[in-house]
Amino acid sequence: MILRINISAFVLSDAVRDAVNALSQDRLFLRSSVSMQDGGMSAALESLSQRSTPELLTVESTAVDDAFFEELNGLAEVCQPGTRVIIVGAENDINLFKTLIKQGISQYFLETVTPEELKSAIVDAFADKTLDAKSRTIAFTGLRGGVGSSVLAHNVASELARLYDEDVIILDLDIAYGTAALSYNLQPGQTIADAIAQAGSIDETLLMRYLESGGKNISLLCAPGNLNSGIEITAQSMEAVLNIVKQMASFIVLDIPHVWNSWVQDMIVDADDTVIVGVPDLYNLRDGKNLYEYLAPNRGAEAPTRLVLNKVGELKKGELTNKDFKDVLGTEPALNIPFDSDAFTAAMNNGEMLHKVAKNSVATQEIENLAKMVSGKESATRLAKERSSGGIFSSLFKK
Repeated sequence: MILRINISAFVLSDAVRDAVNALSQDRLFLRSSVSMQDGGMSAALESLSQRSTPELLTVESTAVDDAFFEELNGLAEVCQPGTRVIIVGAENDINLFKTLIKQGISQYFLETVTPEELKSAIVDAFADKTLDAKSRTIAFTGLRGGVGSSVLAHNVASELARLYDEDVIILDLDIAYGTAALSYNLQPGQTIADAIAQAGSIDETLLMRYLESGGKNISLLCAPGNLNSGIEITAQSMEAVLNIVKQMASFIVLDIPHVWNSWVQDMIVDADDTVIVGVPDLYNLRDGKNLYEYLAPNRGAEAPTRLVLNKVGELKKGELTNKDFKDVLGTEPALNIPFDSDAFTAAMNNGEMLHKVAKNSVATQEIENLAKMVSGKESATRLAKERSSGGIFSSLFKK
């Protein structure tokens, strides 16, 4: 979960200043605004008397005894209801701590605070926004249109449901041209456009009416595939829908269209796992360089970003190699999905998944391996060992 909150800090010491600065480097606060001002409690009282209070206020004070409570009373007068407050104070008194917590202070630290302690306190203060989501969110997007990112997203979702016997929800976010309904041979009565239209009042009961079943453990919020839907996705409407969807399934698969705007940027940055799909040519290499340069500082090492090359072998000559991509992007493709026109065409025409129409094809096995990679349930070491030992190609060599 990435917090979207306004944070203001009024500090006195270098240690507290460093702890606040560290928030800006933490992915949890990527979408939060963090401002800091010297002067401690006195600066906070002066500043907040002239403007609205932030969602989180961190204040450092050296006052003790009655002087400290006078400061707190002054702070209460300028803070709006609902403001969370973290205090770094000078008085070591357990009874004081209990009194402050009872009065609504989120956390009290004695004299200093570390970055880890401050982060933990903020997470606790916003427990209503950081409830452990039931789901793992996986975003699929293409470096260019037509590279097959939607097909891979739909098939990986099916593999996640099959491999782990857990609920999966697909969100087809390509309002005008989405293909999730076609992939699962559905004719949706209601779509993700209906959910977005109700984003201001959406809840789990209402959202259940918009979901279509794609088989065991698979549900879909299909795109209307309508040029005249009149629905425009915004970052706020997507956040409202996602906050509900994340409580309803173990895996959320986001099928993201090839456009570039603020809500798309949010989706590919905020996802637990982001899969970038391309084909091995120069255009995709150029676009891959641009996208990786954008994602590198925004996602961080703890949030995997995987490059998958699709339709490998379709071009008989002139295809770029994994080394070409590694030299430019600084990362080697996680997987190569071979071009298999017969299998993919049969699956598309039948409205079925690849595993059903071509269970033993190399493409199917690579998609299964991709599902394991993004599941968060498999050891990277074990997967690498399986691939290097020929595990995913074992069916090719059975006697």
